[in-house]
Amino acid sequence: MLKNTLAHYLLLQVDTFITGAGFAAVAPAMNILTDKKAALKVREITERGQGTPKDAVKALSQNLADSMGETFNSDYDIETGDSFRTVTLERCGCIESVVTQADEYNLTKPQVRSIFCGSCMSSYKKAAETLNLGFKGKLSREGCMMSFSTK
Repeated sequence: MLKNTLAHYLLLQVDTFITGAGFAAVAPAMNILTDKKAALKVREITERGQGTPKDAVKALSQNLADSMGETFNSDYDIETGDSFRTVTLERCGCIESVVTQADEYNLTKPQVRSIFCGSCMSSYKKAAETLNLGFKGKLSREGCMMSFSTK
């Protein structure tokens, strides 16, 4: 129920923005949102004293696992190595729930995936870059993979 309520709220925000500013304004707005989300992740990590590369890799990957995996009830796996951690969302509950409700907001499934996956993955990439970490990301039909590493 929580993931569906969150998805409804997120889609309502997107719909309200599109209604007020038009669809062409979505990309610039998503860039601003992405920057803010990345900055919040970085701030949280540094305030906890997890700013060293190895600690930051763990913290950023755990943030992804907690927010997408736990909050949105996704099926995920974390692969851990000496200098990397890879989170694979085999089934992303966030995308699953927003795609299911896309029609209610006159959005197509590809539009919803583009907006939400693009924002999510970009925010983790920007956070990794800010923390001077390596980042690799890949979308799949049902989820994604994001890998964070020390350089």
